[in-house]
Amino acid sequence: MKNKTYNRKKIVTIFFACLVMFSVLIGRLVYLMVFQSDYYTEKAKQLHERERSIKAARGRILDANGTVIADNKTVCTISVIHNQIKDPDKIVEVLSRELDLTEEYVQKRVEKYSAIERIKSNVEKEKGDAIRAYNLEGVKVDEDYKRYYPYGSLASKVLGFTGGDNQGIIGLEVKYEEYLKGKEGTILTVTDARGVELDAAGEERVEPVAGNDLYISLDMNIQSYATQLAKQVMETKEAERVSILVMNPQNGEIMAMVDVPEFDLNNPYDLPDDVLQEGITEEKKQELLNAMWRNGCINDTYEPGSTFKIITAAAGLEGGVVHPEDQFSCPGFIMVEDRRIRCHKVSGHGAENFVQATMNSCKPVFI
Repeated sequence: MKNKTYNRKKIVTIFFACLVMFSVLIGRLVYLMVFQSDYYTEKAKQLHERERSIKAARGRILDANGTVIADNKTVCTISVIHNQIKDPDKIVEVLSRELDLTEEYVQKRVEKYSAIERIKSNVEKEKGDAIRAYNLEGVKVDEDYKRYYPYGSLASKVLGFTGGDNQGIIGLEVKYEEYLKGKEGTILTVTDARGVELDAAGEERVEPVAGNDLYISLDMNIQSYATQLAKQVMETKEAERVSILVMNPQNGEIMAMVDVPEFDLNNPYDLPDDVLQEGITEEKKQELLNAMWRNGCINDTYEPGSTFKIITAAAGLEGGVVHPEDQFSCPGFIMVEDRRIRCHKVSGHGAENFVQATMNSCKPVFI
């Protein structure tokens, strides 16, 4: 009788212990499935989603007349998703041929275990469409944008250029990167446990936001004319470089900024043909590129010399201390205290009025 009572108590104790355990487990399940449902749904979604970025259209750059001087062209990015590939040999053969890449390079990326592997970016749209037409499983052809400069080398050191990811490198492109770059979008696809896309789930797109356009005071007509003049001077004087800066005297706006020789904005990493490129190190090549991209108008100091006589003349005329018809005599020098300062014309300009003295850049008259 005593044993029966003991066994009954033990069974009841075990029963209530199991009941408590099951209650805890059920409570935990309710908590996870009801109260934490959104959190774990999002986690599961992230686990089964593949994300590909969509480049935003970079803001255009326009001159003072509204002419587009930096624009975008549609290009493609070719990528592969390892878990979705069914015919790797064909993919390697097609991509290496169409993209002009070595089979070893493509195969290495096709065989790499990763969520998505980029093969090549900035591929011409026509080429991207041709690859898409093969319908190769595991190959993704996404359209994005590449910077395009319709005027080639004109104002190259002012505008600057962008890199492979469309980010500004030098010039206005990097100065106003924050406003020009825009915001990238994404393509989200749902996959199964093996990483294979589920066609029934479709795609979810977060559209990119284009960058802001940049309007500048540069006038490409004046820029073009100033560039022609600079090239003529460089050729005539056999100079290494010539700079011209044209400003609006009313408000200081820069209407033209030239520093020849310029470089091709659409191929900014191509060194000039007259530069010896065989056998040079990467470090030396980078030095040559930096020198080619350097804008002397803003990076180099300049002692104005005789060009400052324009300021002196304007101040004298405005202050009324000199008049265009005032007469002067230049013997070829002038004494200032104990110093003898010579005119550039040693024999002197002789008798001249102020207009003639300005034309002659006569030192004694301005002193």
